[in-house]
Amino acid sequence: MTRRWRTRAGVTAVALALLAGPVAATAVTGTGGESGATAYPEGTDEAWPDLHGVEGLTGGAAELGPAEVVPVPERLHEDPDVTGDPEVTGEPDGGEQPGATAADTTTPRPVDVPRQRIAGFAEAPVELKQIPVGLQPYQSNRVNPVPFGRVDTTGVRVFRADWDGRVYDHPIAQAQYALNTLESYRLTGERQYLDVAIANAQRIIDRRHVIDGAWYFPYDFDFDLFRNGQGVLTAPWASGMASGQALSTFVRLHEVTGERRWRDAADATFRAFLQAPDGQGYFSSFVDTGGHLWLEEYSRYPVMSSERVLNGHMWSMYGLWDYWMMYDHDHPDAEWLFRGALRTLETTVLPGFRNPGWSSYYSLWQKQLGHTYHQHHQQQFLMLYRMSHDPLWISHADTYRSDFPEWRNTSGFAVITPRTTVAYRLDDSAVHIKDRTMRVLESRSLALDRTTGAPFDRRGKIPGGPTVIRLSDGFLAGWWIVEGFDRAWSRGLVEYHAYVPVDAELYVDEDVRVAVYRYDAAGTQTGSKLVTLKAGATYPTDRSAYLAGRTSYQLTGGGLTGWWLAQQPLVELRQLPGR
Repeated sequence: MTRRWRTRAGVTAVALALLAGPVAATAVTGTGGESGATAYPEGTDEAWPDLHGVEGLTGGAAELGPAEVVPVPERLHEDPDVTGDPEVTGEPDGGEQPGATAADTTTPRPVDVPRQRIAGFAEAPVELKQIPVGLQPYQSNRVNPVPFGRVDTTGVRVFRADWDGRVYDHPIAQAQYALNTLESYRLTGERQYLDVAIANAQRIIDRRHVIDGAWYFPYDFDFDLFRNGQGVLTAPWASGMASGQALSTFVRLHEVTGERRWRDAADATFRAFLQAPDGQGYFSSFVDTGGHLWLEEYSRYPVMSSERVLNGHMWSMYGLWDYWMMYDHDHPDAEWLFRGALRTLETTVLPGFRNPGWSSYYSLWQKQLGHTYHQHHQQQFLMLYRMSHDPLWISHADTYRSDFPEWRNTSGFAVITPRTTVAYRLDDSAVHIKDRTMRVLESRSLALDRTTGAPFDRRGKIPGGPTVIRLSDGFLAGWWIVEGFDRAWSRGLVEYHAYVPVDAELYVDEDVRVAVYRYDAAGTQTGSKLVTLKAGATYPTDRSAYLAGRTSYQLTGGGLTGWWLAQQPLVELRQLPGR
């Protein structure tokens, strides 16, 4: 697959002045109104109180806030191996989540019978790659004091359901909490972090259900993913993403402590991915009717009614990579499953999950938009690049980045040129991104006589239209303007993508004369020059970002180290042979 870039290059000098005075403008009033939005805290993940909001936990205390200590949750569904009841179907006390049903034949159950080995899926023709310490999954290079967020009296991460007010264990949240504290331990060596990680990992193990020697990690609450009565899971139910992140947790604990119990836990957890669905029992992976291997976050029967969540599939792939690493980068079954899961993404990321010009889909079955997961998807693609060294994943990250802008914590200073001729009032009052319609309520003509600037506090997109930025000071405070090259842009790096540990390569199709730029740490342009790129030459790049309103790549060789090159029609991202 080849991706070509169509952007012109030029050299622009600008003089900045605060946009605070009455620059010539006329107002045109349009129709509009406020959206009926549900109030959610600024910066939270999706509104539904499910696994959303704890998936992708990397910010730690910054995301979960101060500690709230609550009682230890009651376990409502014991392991059938312990209770002697092979088919536990009782419902939790304390009320059901809206949409849950008492009778359910679609939720896989903890039925301990012999299982068949999964088979019959296509594989991506790539080799797994090692990743240096510090760049591996879940290594944020940040230390978070413990405890943080909601924990029980033993220091284990727990979940409070808003539909019944009860506190429950949450295997994914506990695995991510453990991974977060293991990162703090790696950076500090302080025992308290390791103790917290062990406590969370042990809770996951203590609550396991065992099917034919494989460990699954159940949830004690009924769950309606989108609160629409579709595909409701009734307790106990298990998640393949829980399997994947628990696998990463056990591998990292084995690496840190050297204790065999964590390796044994990883082995038992990995076995869940090798088990094919049997029509009644839990499963963490399945093969669809097209021969694609899915690592399933929300499994259901029939298997094609499983949700097929994009970010959950990739988090589980991290677990397979970690397991391969634990076996000194030589585990044929882990490689086999990883390549199968990767091939699934190769065939579904663009035609299935992508929603051109807008937010990508959270999952394939219900195809609800995943506004707050759109940037997660990009960062996960970049991690797949680290794991495979295949620039296809850089290309996919670029494509998703161009579709829908980062909206969380996006603020800075906007450079505004006289080519900015219209400002907009948009329906942006809702706190949560999914509730903002961003339709135009009012427009205002502008006639700027010089390049100027103003602070901005939000980026977004007009449906079916351009990316826009909202000014936060001056006479246009609260108005949106179009972001773009030679029009208006953020001064500084926006939506930064890093290509590490191996630089990607830009390949020149034909001789081309282009401008390249230098920027300081604040994102201010400090230099520019015209250069000729020769046909057949390659230029390594270690990162990209929006600069001056367009995607640009920092070069790391070819005599242009440290210079930034905007996307060009005759410069390609070099792919692996045959891609």
